[in-house]
Amino acid sequence: HMKDIFKAFQQCSLNNLRVVILGQDPYPQKDVATGIAFANSLDTPEKSYSPSLNILMESVIDFTVPHRRIIFDQSLEKWEAQGVLMLNSARTCELGKPGSHALLWRPFINSFLSNLSMQYTAIVYVLMGSQAQSFEYAIVRNNYVIKAKHPSYYARTKTRMPSDIWKQVNDILININGFGIQWYEES
Repeated sequence: HMKDIFKAFQQCSLNNLRVVILGQDPYPQKDVATGIAFANSLDTPEKSYSPSLNILMESVIDFTVPHRRIIFDQSLEKWEAQGVLMLNSARTCELGKPGSHALLWRPFINSFLSNLSMQYTAIVYVLMGSQAQSFEYAIVRNNYVIKAKHPSYYARTKTRMPSDIWKQVNDILININGFGIQWYEES
């Protein structure tokens, strides 16, 4: 929906910004993209999560260790509320055509990352996939950059996304200001 193009910016306050997770482009299927990268709407049942969101969830929670009851917010708005900007390097695409607007959005994302990283130096940037990583040059050196494969790679190859990315982000954040991101809730 057109109203959701800048939703990620509305959900995550600049004063609170601590992490930028950069993906590729919105889900190209009708009524799936929410304006927040990788997210699904709150009314999406877990069995219907998008493959990339499933990969992120499994990586963040790390099901190889025992947990009590887990609450995972598929809208990713709880991440955004903690200062995690979930952004795609293209804010739009044509239905059924991923990457179709990548060049259109490139100057906007480039300028955003460049200006943000010049003004704020304690932000962790997680660049997921080669398209996101092509913006690394726009991020000023005094920032933290973590590169990872795009979750769709793990969905395609039926492999697990390493969970150490989330620990790495939190280790940096704890070093900077004493607390990390709560990626999921456990009750």
